[in-house]
Amino acid sequence: MKGKWIYFTVASLMGMLASFINVFICMTLLFLLIFLYKKKNFSKRQLLAVSIFFTMFFLRSEMIERANFSRLVQGETNFIVYLQENLKVDGDTFTGTAKELKHNERLILTYKIKTEKEKADILKRIRTGMACSVRGTLEVPYSSTNQYAFDYKEYLYRNHTYWILKADYLTPSKCMPQKKTPLSFFRTLRENGIEHIHNYFPKDTAPLAIALLFGDRNYIEEDVLTAYQKLGIVHLLAISGLHVGMLFGMIFFLGIRAGVSKEKMTSTLLILLPCYALITGASPSVIRAVFMMIIFLALQKWGRNFSLLTIDVIGIVFILYTFFSPYVIYNVGFQLSFGVSFSLILSAPIILKRFSNPISLLFATSFICQLAATPIMFYYFFEVSFISVLANILFVPLFSIFILPALFIIFLLHLLFGGNINFLVTLMNFIIYWMDGIAGGLAQLPFATIALGRPHFIILFLYLIIFPCYFSLWEKMRGIKKSLIILILPTLLLLLHGSVNFLSPYGEITFIDVGQGESIFIRLPHSQGNYLIDTGGTLRFHTEEWKLRKNQYEVGKDVVVPYLKSKGIRTIHKLILTHGDSDHIGGAPAIIEEMKVKNIILPKSEELSELEKVILLKAKNKKIPYYFTKSGDSWTEGKVNFQVLSPQPEMESERNNGSIVLFTKIGGLSWLFTGDLEESGEEKLISRYHNLKIDVLKVAHHGSKSSTSSSFLNRIEPKLAVISAGRNNRYGHPNKEILNSLDERSIKVLRTDLNGAITYYFKGDLGTFSTQMP
Repeated sequence: MKGKWIYFTVASLMGMLASFINVFICMTLLFLLIFLYKKKNFSKRQLLAVSIFFTMFFLRSEMIERANFSRLVQGETNFIVYLQENLKVDGDTFTGTAKELKHNERLILTYKIKTEKEKADILKRIRTGMACSVRGTLEVPYSSTNQYAFDYKEYLYRNHTYWILKADYLTPSKCMPQKKTPLSFFRTLRENGIEHIHNYFPKDTAPLAIALLFGDRNYIEEDVLTAYQKLGIVHLLAISGLHVGMLFGMIFFLGIRAGVSKEKMTSTLLILLPCYALITGASPSVIRAVFMMIIFLALQKWGRNFSLLTIDVIGIVFILYTFFSPYVIYNVGFQLSFGVSFSLILSAPIILKRFSNPISLLFATSFICQLAATPIMFYYFFEVSFISVLANILFVPLFSIFILPALFIIFLLHLLFGGNINFLVTLMNFIIYWMDGIAGGLAQLPFATIALGRPHFIILFLYLIIFPCYFSLWEKMRGIKKSLIILILPTLLLLLHGSVNFLSPYGEITFIDVGQGESIFIRLPHSQGNYLIDTGGTLRFHTEEWKLRKNQYEVGKDVVVPYLKSKGIRTIHKLILTHGDSDHIGGAPAIIEEMKVKNIILPKSEELSELEKVILLKAKNKKIPYYFTKSGDSWTEGKVNFQVLSPQPEMESERNNGSIVLFTKIGGLSWLFTGDLEESGEEKLISRYHNLKIDVLKVAHHGSKSSTSSSFLNRIEPKLAVISAGRNNRYGHPNKEILNSLDERSIKVLRTDLNGAITYYFKGDLGTFSTQMP
């Protein structure tokens, strides 16, 4: 079986996919068996074993899928919950993963803290391993409401979690410590370690130390995390095989130097490794690295007559891991960890052996890792780092040789000697401060990342075929010239992926779900033009400092930019900001920062809002041209003409009635985008444009009662109305009278609060509407 476990791994994966995705994947088993019989000389007994693995994993996945449902009933209000892990207080919000003890079911516990004193009490007294009496309501997690957005409901489902428990009260006096179990012991140990670092280490050192020693990246500042992501070195902030190997290699070396025999040190490591996996949060990358090392150590200690290749070991770890947790194949960390590891292990015997110089070896290793991770990164994050290989050459040695060992030693010394070693902590903080600054500077370089969007199924399939072919050819080619020539394969595929929008004859108009706000994306065929009408924005209200969350949710950064990147959009030809309200343009700074914006259009008005002034200052710094528009202006792109119907001269002093109103004909339909135009503005609009008839109306002001008058609807005669509003918003939008008025006229209504993102896909004069949520 030596060297053949990889094929059993493939069969196991196929069995899970046949269960989770489509049973017709079973047909691929036949091709696998033929390949193994013809090309790999598998015996009939081995082919039977492969078939058994496929069947076993198919049935196991079916059992998991059928048992994955909730026993709780939504109407229940009283609960006894056991606090398991990830307890966190952020601003005025407490969250954590808990287990409901009556039905033994996992759920997400959230609680809105009412006073600053209560926050301090919760931070001081509530810990992992406590059971709390809680009164609250069960809520179903939201699914993703924009295409390709993270689906929290699906994520929880695959972690056997079905409800969010919103507690009315969380009283520490009603939380009692429970009897310790081995699992709760290690969770408490992890919690105490994180708390110690958070309390005693400086602000630059603490987040990195917590991430590298305990596997929790939640404390890292968002701008630092973003910089590492853009450089393609964010894996250094997660515990991986590199960290596990370095840490336990150091422990083994210190033990040997202290006079402990190799036999005893091996036994010690076999005990410590599973404990370490639990203390660091048991992420997929940690589990893979830990159990690969356990197998190697066990073979060294007891299995000298049993030979396995490294590829066999990782295959066995994959099989064991996924048998007990089949849903983990959907985890992006699992996919990256095993995908990159398989690639490195398969490349090591031939490709990596050609590089004797440490720098060239590191370059080749980084390049292989980057190429292996590229399809996964594009699929989940829509972009990859363009300078990742060079960044890894700089940062990997720094982390592995200095940062990780130094943080581990400093942490242990601080536990032993406390503040007496603060000079070392201060020195480390200085080094990390400059390291983060360098990472941030490099991340700002032009073309640090390349956003090509989520690959189409065909492109993704080509990635999975062409990249392995490239590695296979690289193994056979010798010499720099030949190696560079075959680079044309992945390069052409990347160019094809990047040119999809240019080649596509299809366009779209999407009303992005930005909650209580508005953002409309228009993409013309063949990338003739990308227009964004408003950007959404998070409404901010004055609040006390203790209530402020560490990482504030921002619609532009967290919703609109990811949506655009998922579509492979890198350039916005016109950013149209209809008026100065924050729910329409609050996300503009993030758009300007992350995308290439060619022009900004604002309404001509007597006075700019403070937010508009901030946006224009950012535009000046980025050297983005901007201009103010008014009724009568227009522009044409290809066969599409955009006409500005408002603001009219007499409306320039008003905020809502001074909104930019656009009329256009796209995809065989006429469209009217109205901003927050109110009833008086509508009357002036139809009095000036007597023959204005449309097919699709973007209902003004989120369906407010102050807009969309009966006379306006009677004049323009829309067939379909689109309303952008937030779920359960405090303003009661859309107004029931407006909905009744639309219904009386048999005007079909689509709403982002009910339907999620609303998209009209078109080719020529034909198109169709689709919604993210039925």
